This record gives sequence, structure tokens and C-alpha cells, in this order.
Amino acid sequence: MKKNISINLQGIIFHIEEDGYEQLSRYLASIRTYFSNYEDHEEIVADIEARIAEIFSARLAPGKQVISLEDVQYLIARMGDVTDFEVLEPMDEEIPHTAPGPEAENAYTTTGPKKLYRDINHKVISGVCAGLANYLKVDPLWIRLFFVLLVLLGVVSAGVSAATGIIIYVVLWIAMPQNDHLPETTVKKLFRDPEDKKLAGVASGIAKYFGVDVAVVRVIFLVLIFAGGFGILAYIVLWIAMPEAVTLTERMQMQGDPVTLAGIEQTLKSNLNMRDSNGEESTLAKIILLPIRLISQIINWMGKALGPILAFLITLIRIGAGVILLAISIGLTIGLFSAFFVSLGLIEESEYLVLGDFPASVILNGFPRLGLVAGFIVGLIPLLLLIILAVSLLIKRTFLRPIVGWSMFGVWLVSLFTLIATAMMFSNNFRRTGEVITTKTIPAAGYETIVLDAYDNNLDYDNIYIDVQESNGSDIEIIQHAEAKGKTEEEAKENAQMITYRVVQQDSVLRFDNSYEFKKGAVFRDQELDIILKLPKDKPLRLTREFTYMLPSATFMEDYSRDKIVRNTWQVKGDQLECLTCAADTLDTEDSDYNTGYREEGDFNVDINESSVRISGSALLNDSEYSSNVRSYDYRDFSKVEISGPYHVQLIQGNNYSVKIRGNRSDLKHIQIEKQGDELSIRTEERFFNLFDDSDPVLVQITAPNMNNIDLAGAIKADIVGIETDNLTMSLSGAIKSVANINVRDLKVDIAGASISKFTGRANRFELDATGASGIDAGDLRADVVDVDVTGASVAEVYAISTLRADATGASRITYRGNPENLITDSSGPSSIKRR
Repeated sequence: MKKNISINLQGIIFHIEEDGYEQLSRYLASIRTYFSNYEDHEEIVADIEARIAEIFSARLAPGKQVISLEDVQYLIARMGDVTDFEVLEPMDEEIPHTAPGPEAENAYTTTGPKKLYRDINHKVISGVCAGLANYLKVDPLWIRLFFVLLVLLGVVSAGVSAATGIIIYVVLWIAMPQNDHLPETTVKKLFRDPEDKKLAGVASGIAKYFGVDVAVVRVIFLVLIFAGGFGILAYIVLWIAMPEAVTLTERMQMQGDPVTLAGIEQTLKSNLNMRDSNGEESTLAKIILLPIRLISQIINWMGKALGPILAFLITLIRIGAGVILLAISIGLTIGLFSAFFVSLGLIEESEYLVLGDFPASVILNGFPRLGLVAGFIVGLIPLLLLIILAVSLLIKRTFLRPIVGWSMFGVWLVSLFTLIATAMMFSNNFRRTGEVITTKTIPAAGYETIVLDAYDNNLDYDNIYIDVQESNGSDIEIIQHAEAKGKTEEEAKENAQMITYRVVQQDSVLRFDNSYEFKKGAVFRDQELDIILKLPKDKPLRLTREFTYMLPSATFMEDYSRDKIVRNTWQVKGDQLECLTCAADTLDTEDSDYNTGYREEGDFNVDINESSVRISGSALLNDSEYSSNVRSYDYRDFSKVEISGPYHVQLIQGNNYSVKIRGNRSDLKHIQIEKQGDELSIRTEERFFNLFDDSDPVLVQITAPNMNNIDLAGAIKADIVGIETDNLTMSLSGAIKSVANINVRDLKVDIAGASISKFTGRANRFELDATGASGIDAGDLRADVVDVDVTGASVAEVYAISTLRADATGASRITYRGNPENLITDSSGPSSIKRR
């Protein structure tokens, strides 16, 4: 049993054993005696006591609360004794000042391989940055600035996730064990220098750290200020990040000197950071720097006043982030468990539990059980870490031990490799393609009129589109083409029969489901279903509104509104529907749900999925959103139109020539219009560019009897209405959004850039060449011969009646409709070509 004594070192209470206290008292007495002759000796001794308190704090741990004699001896070996440099004092001029000898360093260094720990004694959050800095022997400030920069880069860059820095920090937090006995490093530390400052001491601190003239650093900041203002931002960031060297110990660390008694004595002799006798500022300098110093005082005052508020906001953000992260991670965990139990058949499937567009049971059924368990663990471990992170944010401490974190990481890696291996084996189930064709015949001779209706299954996957064809018989034929994948063709055909599709007859009414359904116990093998409806010739037909959604707009020989389609009677003619009573129906003649001409709704909608792109609506805005200021131009006899610039464009084929531009007067001044031969050109003056223009968009309206060449470039939104000609060439480059309704013999379209385009109507031959990240919806443009070539990351959908040549490269996707007899396809890499 030993007697303990309580001591106070710079406001910190320590319990020390009696023998240790006696040696510490003699040590402090010798220090006070030695430095008593120095000016401000009380401040010097106070700094030394603060350093002793820091070393003692590092020696304490939850299982060790008392300072022992060994701890005092460790302190003396680390700090040095006054007798060490009293003896060497006469040799100061011959021997340069060095760090303490090996005998002192060995007192607190460890043997064996160097290990990476979190430095608890110098932590801000968890000690990760301080531990990395101790391992690399650099200033912790640089490591902290690196993590801050990594997060900021994630905020301003689309290519780097803002969570990258946070994830790396959390992983290191889990992986690195903590240590409160790491050896001190003698590297230079970056501080703001209060002794030689003009504003906050940032430039002076940087100069001392790198050993350069402070004037050079200040000139660099001034240059950066005039070079876009970056210097101000950099100075403020460093002002916040760099601590001020207040104590003698911190000023020594700023110079990179060891914080020992010998180092302190040498620093005092060198008059560290004292001003030079010629260092007085001139009157002009004081006048110039007066506003800056006033701003400095204001900033310092605001920092002191707003400090508690900022601390409260930081705490509020931390708690809010913890609560949100905890709620999200718990919700995802519940979803993961639900999907896992459904895949194992332990609970019945819910209609709301889907993966992508398909039910979870269909996607996961048939997947190897080992892979399901591995996938479950792969998803569960990150979610558990998120929950731990959320709880750590709320309680401001982590309770995950490193051995547990490393074990979880090992289990996650094994599970990930298992999942990848089982997924590669499972992919053999999609090696072959099989098709099953079934035909259902429904007598129709006894009914005067056939009513076609549809039923919504409320399913989101693979909605059915029906292709209408003419039949010479008196019965209705419903041909179902079911397609699926499998290891062999026979297995693929069996998988194709795992789906069911219903057509219900009730007297003269035929009701079609708008989607197929999976049988009980079915597995997902990329099933697809196409429906061909063969109708008797000259048989009157009525269509319900629900059924019209299952028909492509190209099914109708002319464009009509959906209301008009429902009101009237139809009959099949070839592979289209012809209206029998529309001539007498004059309620609407222009507006149409299928017509993609200029309308006032401005309802341009784009839906791009993995296999196709669907575009609807008009590319233009509501008519009232354009300026009422209109200027007309007298240009005639042109058949080619070239437009470049940020315009909204409406091109209409009519009986007369008309060129109108609607926009503000200031915008119209910068538009150049000229006609050369048969080409009309509209563009913006090259010198005119207003980045922050918030005026109404400029609408260009052109009407001509014939157009055979349309060239659009730039950020254009265009509606092209009713073009009928023999040959039409279209070139779209840039961020084009266009909708075109055309009826031509030969159509050639070249698309480059991030264009979104829709084509409807009729063509004998359709040539499409698209590059970049384009989206082309030509599924409602019926063409006898289609030649489509897409590269990059484009998505295209076309309709081919007799011949299709499709070439997809890069990461492009082509979807085609119709039943072309001549089919030539070529895809490379991750590209795909498939039939809808």
C-alpha cells in the first residue's frame, strides 16, 4: 500500500504516489531555479508545467488512475534535466543543438515493427488523423485538411462521391486500434504566428513552417486574391484550420524543435520569434493595414460571439445526421430481412415487395441458397456499420472494438466472393433463348361489332403492346409469342411457359390484360411476351380508352385524339386501323394524344429504361410562356432550314411561307437570319453570350410548303409537324429535344450529342445514325426498311415492317418492333439488340 498525493498542474488534478511526488518536486524546483534569471520566467515555468500535465495525461488510462515513480522517471527522460545542458553549456558554440540522445528516446519508444494506431491524446473526433500523422511523422493538420478536401471535392465534383472521405474515415476508425501512449514526434507543426502577424499570422506561420521569407508568402496571397479571389478563400480556410501558437511549447513546435528542457533553454537563448530592431512598420504600412486589422478585430469578435451558436448548430447537425442515418439504415435492414425471408419462402410475398420492376420472389427464386445467404450478409454488414455510425454520432463515441470490425470485414469479403462465384454459375441460366407460340381462336361471325377492352393488372413490369393485323377469315386470332432464357433451348421454352396471359371473352367484348403474370413458383429468366391480334377484314370495331393505351400510335392510319378514337368505329386494314365514322365527327380535328405537333401543354416526358426509350408530349412550352413581341421576316423559296442557338423551334409544312420570331427586343437584335440559295439560316451573333439571361425563351416559327433538309444545332427544343416529302434529311447535334411527325419516302437522320428525339408517322426507308448519349423513340414511325447504327451510350427504339439492319456498339441499346422478315443485327461489348 502506497500513500497518494493530489497535485494541481495548470488546472488539472493528478493523483501521484508519494515517492513519485518527491522526485517530481525536486525536478520542478530545479527548473524554477534554473529559469529564474530569465525574463517572464513564471510564464516559462507555466508552459513547462502544462507540458508535464500533457505527458501525465497520456500515461493515464481507465485501468491506471495514479501517477507512479516510473511515470515521473519517464517524464524526466523525455523532457531532460537541467544538469544535462548545464554541463554542455560551454560547448554550445562548438556542438550544434540536437534532439535528446538515444537514452532519452529509448525511454518512451517501443521495439518491433511500427504499428498504426489512433492517437487518443491528440484526437478531434476519434484520433484517426492524429494516428496517421504520428505514423507518417507529419503534422496532423495536413491529414485533417486532406479529409476535408476529399469531402469538398465530392460536393463540387460529379465524379467523386462526397461520402468517400467519410467512408474512408469510418473504415480507418474501425480498423485502427486506439493507443494513448504513442511517442511524440518532433516534426514541425503548422501554427499561426502571433508575434509577426499582419492580419491573423497565417502567412508568418506558413513562412516559418517552410523556412522561407514571410514577404514571399504574403505576395503569393495577394496574387491569388487578384487571380479570381481564391487567395481570400484560402486565407480564411487556413485561418480556421491553423491553431495559434500561444504557448512557448507551441512556438517551439512551430520551429520543429523538440519540447525538452534543453530545447526550451536553447529557444530562449535564441530569442525565439522576437522582433528585429529594424522590424518597425512604416507610417504608410500602418495606414494601409489599418482597415485589414479592423476587419480582423471584427472577425475575432464575431467568432467569440457566434462561437456558442455555431457549436449548437454543429451539435444539432450531428444529432440530425445521426437520427436520419439511423432511420434509413434500420429501414433498409428491415427491407433486406423481408426480401431474404421471401426468397427462402419463410413468409408469403407481398405485392409491394419488388426488386426493380419484378416481384422479389420471382427474382430470387431459383437463385442458389448459398448465394442468397452470401448476398444477405454482403448487404447486412454495411447496414450494421451504418447503424453503429449513427449511434456513434448520437452518443459521440464508438463502441465497436477493432477485432470485431476486422472480423466483420473478413466475413464480408468471404461472402462477397461467394456471391460473385454463385452469380457467375447462375448466369448460365441465361445462355440460350427459347420461344413458345400459342394461338387462341375466338369466333366473331355472330357479332355485328367487336368491342376491344383492356384490364389494368397494376403490375409495373413489361406492359403489353398489341400489334394489329388483317385476317382473311371470320374469326379472331390471338397469337402469343412468349420468350425466355435458359441453360438449353428446351429449358428456355419451359421458362417461357412460366408466365400466363389472360384474354377474356364476354359476348362481343374481348378484354385483354395489360401485362402478363408469373405462375406460382416461377423463376425470372428474362421472360417477354408479344401479342399479335388478327382481326377479320371489314369487321366493325369499337375501342375502349383502356385498350387504346395498349396500341402504338402508328396503329392508326391518322392521328386522332383519344376521345375521338373511343367515340368512333374502326376496321382493320393491313396492319393499321382505319376509322369508319371519323369523317362525320368534327368535334376535334387537330389536338391528339398521339399527335406530337405543337401544343400548349408543354408536357414533354422522357422515360428511358434498360431496353428502350419512350417520349411523349410536346417539346415546346405553353403558348403564354413565350413573349408577345413578334417579328415577321419575308423569306421565300427555301426548302432547307439551318438553326443553331438556344432557341425553341416550330417547323410546320403549310401552303405558304412564313418566318416569325417571338422574343424580347433585346434578344431579337442578336439573331442573324440569312438566305443563301434554297437554305434559310438562323443563328446567334458570335459575340453575344449572356450566361445569366433569365428572359423568356425565343420561339422561331417557320412554315414552308416543302422541307427536305433540317439542321438543328445547340440547345434547341423543336416540334416538327406534318412534314410530307419524298426525301428528308435531318441533322441534330447538341442538347436537342425534338418531336417530329412526318410522312416521307426516304428519311435519313444523323444525331450527335445528348439529344432526345421522337419520330412518328410513316416512311418507306429509315436510316438512323446516332452517336453520344442520345435517346431516340421511333417506335411509332412505321418503316418498311430500317437501317439503324448507334454508338456510345445511346438508346433507340424503331419499328421495322420487312427489313431491319441494326448495329450497336459501345454501351448502346436498340429495341425494335414489328416482325421483319430480313433481320441483320450486330452488337459488340455491353451493347444489346432485342425485340420488344
